[in-house]
Amino acid sequence: MRIAYVTIHVAPEIMRGGVGKKIKTQTGIWREMGHEVTLFSLTPTDIPFPDERQFIFDAKTNLLKRESNRASELMRMLESIREYKPDVIYLRFGLYSYPLHRLFKIAPVVLETNSDDRQEYHKRGMFFYWMNRLTRNLTFGPASGIIFPSHELVDVLMPKRDKPFRVISNGIDLSQTEMLPPTNNKQPVITMVCSPGMKWHGVDKLMEFAEKTPDVFVNLAGYAEKDLHMPAPSNVKLHGFLDKQGIREVLMQTDVALGTLALHRNQMQEASVLKVREALAYGIPVVIAYHDTDLHDVELETILHIPNTERNVAENMERIRLFAYGMVGRRININTVAPHLDQRKKEETRLEFFEQICKKQSFS
Repeated sequence: MRIAYVTIHVAPEIMRGGVGKKIKTQTGIWREMGHEVTLFSLTPTDIPFPDERQFIFDAKTNLLKRESNRASELMRMLESIREYKPDVIYLRFGLYSYPLHRLFKIAPVVLETNSDDRQEYHKRGMFFYWMNRLTRNLTFGPASGIIFPSHELVDVLMPKRDKPFRVISNGIDLSQTEMLPPTNNKQPVITMVCSPGMKWHGVDKLMEFAEKTPDVFVNLAGYAEKDLHMPAPSNVKLHGFLDKQGIREVLMQTDVALGTLALHRNQMQEASVLKVREALAYGIPVVIAYHDTDLHDVELETILHIPNTERNVAENMERIRLFAYGMVGRRININTVAPHLDQRKKEETRLEFFEQICKKQSFS
């Protein structure tokens, strides 16, 4: 198949992080499996990817001119996709921009959605909420199929099951795993990798844990002092934004990695958090505070499950502390979780879905 992978409105810092890594992994595996793939990106900033066609608009201007620039570049991108003649288009959901609806006339579009967009844009303010609410059906409506990362999102976004869909959670490319050596820490080190401004990460809970558990050292990667809006306890180190190598260096000294601690703030119970999977790929024990799509029924000494509630950390502080002490000098054997997380098997499922969609629809 010839696949056009399309992204719009993905912030540069997001593309440099886990999302960008996920896209590179997906497209790399698709190519290894014999498919032709090109990434088409509408972006305000140049972030080169392999086999990418970028369409850069000027975002540093007034609203009217910015949207005019965006629409102009989007039209150029649509024409480039049309000339590419894809068999299928894989679109990562983003806020509608004119004239995105024309994309659906080029080839069958499989839409990837990673959150409840209505809740997400509501948190960004009423303008974005109503903009998304009034235009979202221009994207969801004509999509030939949808891929969800969780069963919960299917129930929330497509309760009538009125078009083809698949649930494909985030995984690990097992060929790229690297077991980090166990630490020699005298006191446990816990690490969270996250982005500022996302309340569902639960950084405030982690700061409370650090304050009340001074014998546990805490790394917070992604946050600088200006992002925290509160004094950090003395046992917390703020690393700011880190690239892949910087995160690896922090994880080298980590005994336990944390996933999001407050998914309930997004009115969600289920997820397949990339940062947890990246930690597992390094062999690092994890704390999971939600229903993990792949790991919810996996019972291992190196995985601690706690509830997805507002007081989950406060009520399980001693459990987390003891777990951290128990994980000092330990690593997870990747083979114990590999069958649940194998990215290549997930991509085989995704490609099979593409082929089914292509057989059902033809475009001239």
